[in-house]
Amino acid sequence: MHLSNRLLIFLLPVAVPIVLSGVSPNLLFIGGAYVVVLFIVSTVDYLTNPLFKNVEVHREMNSKFSLGAENVVTLKVINRSRYPLKMRLKDDFPDEFLFEKVLHDCYVSPMHHTDISYRLMPLRRGIYQFVDIHLRCQGILGLIVRQRRVPAATEIKVYPNLQAVRQYELLVKRGMLHQIGLKNSRRFGEGTEMERLREYFPDDDFRRIDWNATARQRKPIVREFETERSQDIVIMLDTGRLMASPILLEATTLPSPEVISQKAMLKLDYAINTTLMTAYVSTLKGDKVGLIAFADTVHQYLAPKPGKKQFLTMLETIYALPAHSVEPDFETAFKYLASKQRKRALIILFTDILDSDSAEGIAAYVSQLSKHHLVACVTLTDSGIVELAEQASTDSKSVYEKAIAERLLQEKHATLEILRRRGVITIDVPAHQLTMAVVNKYLELKAKSQI
Repeated sequence: MHLSNRLLIFLLPVAVPIVLSGVSPNLLFIGGAYVVVLFIVSTVDYLTNPLFKNVEVHREMNSKFSLGAENVVTLKVINRSRYPLKMRLKDDFPDEFLFEKVLHDCYVSPMHHTDISYRLMPLRRGIYQFVDIHLRCQGILGLIVRQRRVPAATEIKVYPNLQAVRQYELLVKRGMLHQIGLKNSRRFGEGTEMERLREYFPDDDFRRIDWNATARQRKPIVREFETERSQDIVIMLDTGRLMASPILLEATTLPSPEVISQKAMLKLDYAINTTLMTAYVSTLKGDKVGLIAFADTVHQYLAPKPGKKQFLTMLETIYALPAHSVEPDFETAFKYLASKQRKRALIILFTDILDSDSAEGIAAYVSQLSKHHLVACVTLTDSGIVELAEQASTDSKSVYEKAIAERLLQEKHATLEILRRRGVITIDVPAHQLTMAVVNKYLELKAKSQI
């Protein structure tokens, strides 16, 4: 129970008879009577507060939250009384989430309901617990504020970013993939499956001219091809030590008061979000998708298979995939893959590389693998290091930080160049661009029939 500001204002006049009691002692009796009446009225206001009998509150949200995305939680407040209510609510959500705000004020009309929505952003995968909902409500007279706790404990799971998958599916139906930076992969004139004949354009490959059709039409006619289906895509996830390092979020609209170092996701989590999206796009394109998760040994393996069932299996497999504080054993992982994957496939390796020695080691294994497969190596650009390298040198500390950051970037560029010389496709982009960069590269390679 709490006293409202209105009640405190009503108590102020009591000071007048107390101050003037020396002039007339009867004023004390008047002040006392005023306090008794105010006490009785406040008691009535307390007892008639509809919070415990005529107010209901429910929490509505998805049972699965998306990692690194803003997830909406809605508190539905129902007022079954005949009086308007002013309320304040506080939901006990997990402390690890970035949040919009903690306290929510609302006004609910008699025999009506209102919805209060707020957003949360989880930064780690796993199982989390929502606890209870706390309400404060003024009485009908606005004198006493009563508090109530509504039991609402529930468990939610934080999965890789499912919102991106739903958005992709919606935009595919509307033909608006360009809004999220995706390119159309259905490029005619390449591939191996005959699609149709059309008139020759100056930028067409002359080798695709259909001479029989050209003779019949008396003008150049070319054959158009559509990309193949049922190709194999294998995603390799390095879950070793370097993939456990955090990268700061590029931007978030949630103004949580945590220090900025806590607003970060692991490199592995960015890779897992991209893996999920790439797998979903691949299954829609009719391809088979597989997975290898490894560190010092192979921890998970899914053979390439087509369809939504494979996508869901992959989702459950990588949902709780941990990072390991060990160095990754690329030799073991690549040998394992070579023993399992005989058919030509696009191999997408998510990893982190710091020096040329590790790049040479990876390149040696990849060069053997690339004889039968197309290999792409995906790394993340750390925006924090880039900012340090681009900062102005104002003191000795900034000069030192700038020099170290520039050296790290130079070593990484040299490392990626080693891989490119060995025939490996490299993708190195900031975290917020990772998903679109990888999916677009997959679509490009597929359209060019390079898989």
